Order: sequence, then C-alpha cells, then structure tokens
Amino acid sequence: MHGVERYNFTHRGVVARCVNRLHRLLPMPFTQIPSFTRKRISDVVSDQVKQLISEGTLMPGDRLPAERDLAAQLGVSRPSLREALIRLEADGYIETSGRGGFTVVDVTAPIISKPLAELLLQNPRTSADILELRQGLEAISTVYAAQRATATDLKKIRAAFEALKAASLSRDRANLAELDAAFHLAIADSTHNVALAHVMHGIHTLIREGMRQYHRLIDYDDAMEKQLMSQHQAIYDAVIARDAPKARKAAERHLAFVREIYKDDATKPSAAVIS
Repeated sequence: MHGVERYNFTHRGVVARCVNRLHRLLPMPFTQIPSFTRKRISDVVSDQVKQLISEGTLMPGDRLPAERDLAAQLGVSRPSLREALIRLEADGYIETSGRGGFTVVDVTAPIISKPLAELLLQNPRTSADILELRQGLEAISTVYAAQRATATDLKKIRAAFEALKAASLSRDRANLAELDAAFHLAIADSTHNVALAHVMHGIHTLIREGMRQYHRLIDYDDAMEKQLMSQHQAIYDAVIARDAPKARKAAERHLAFVREIYKDDATKPSAAVIS
C-alpha cells in the first residue's frame, strides 16, 4: 500500500470516528453509591447515569467503562449494575456497542433527517435561514467554549481541528464535510450548556449536509478551501487562547463568508440545484 493510500485508509477508517468520540476513553466522574441507600441499588445507578447525561458530563457517543471497572467505581455489585444497564438500554439512554459494552445514545438525534436537510438546503430562502441559525448558535458556542472549556475539552477540540486540517491538506473530499461538522460539534460540547450541545447534535445532519453543499459550491477550489481552513484556524486559536470576543468574531466572520458563497451561487443565471 502506498504512503498516501495508507494515510487515507487510516484517516477515513479511524480518525473520523475517533474525532467524534475521542472522549470515550477518558475517565468519567462516577461517584460511589452509599450501601445504606433506601432505594434499589440499580435505581440509584440508573439515576446517576441519567444525571450525568442531563448535565452534559456524559455526551452522545461516550463509551461507559467496562462492567467490572464501572461496578468498582460505583461500589456496587455487578448484578445490580447489570440490572441498571439493561433498564437504561431499554429506556433508550444507552446502547450496546459493536465491541461490547455500552455507549451513550444521542437522545435528540435526528431532529432533522438527511432528506429534509437536503430539501431545506436546496431552497435559497430556507438555506439562508439555516445559515442564520448556525451563525447564532455557533457564535455563542465559541464564546462559551472559550470561557468554559476544560483541559479535556480543549484536547477534543484540538483533535477535531487536527483531523479537519489533515483532511483539508490531503484534499480528502469524502470526509471533509463530516470532519468540518465534527470540529464545530466539539466546540459545542465544550460549552457546558446541555441544551445548546444537544440542539447542535440534534441538527448535526443539517449542519453536515450544509457543509457538504458549500464545499461543493466552491467546487473544492484550493484557494477557497484555504480561506475556509484559515477561518477554522482563527476560531480554533481564539478558543484555545480563551479569547471569547475574538472567538465570536472569528465564528461570525466564517459564517458570513459561507453565506456569501450561497448568495453568489443564487445570483448565477444558470445556478443549478446541487444534490
């Protein structure tokens, strides 16, 4: 396998998945459950997992520790833990992962399906509305991320940005939109605003399809892609530097640029709908 082919295989087969779920392997703040609790142990375990999800400590795609490790962290028996996990799975909070164990389900997804996203983006008026929505959500996301991101959050943002940058430099068109969306979602996850993070994940399909469309609109032009990457770099640098005002301006500048791409396309006499 040639070097470029080996890189593309690694990038497409591993990095894209790892970026969105990097935090699966990070330690999670489960607390020991008192042995004298009046409630059933399995109920207390279930309530704790639900609380961590509602607080945003456990995010969609997070992998729970192995059963033995989780039981030790909680200080409960494995049968009690297993009972709680079965109930959480039945209620739709977690799901069995391909490699065994459980991952947290995105309870908001999908708010908008891929077909609906494509229909909305094909309409000049609604595509402009979508960009206005993104501009508002992402501007405030970058501000909160710059102010509130933990060291762990910054590692996730850095990993997402590096994957996006690598895809851009290697002209990996197949995964560019997905990694673009993953970068913005990593920032949203770092806001520690549960409602905002879940809304961003809930409209992930819409965000991803919108990004795929504007990359197509510029026909993956190298100069335009470099401008987009430069804008992402500015957002990243501001968040990492914890400069909230600069982060907001960078996000707004980026979305304004994208809106101009759509406007320019809409004014072309022969502009065709991109599917």
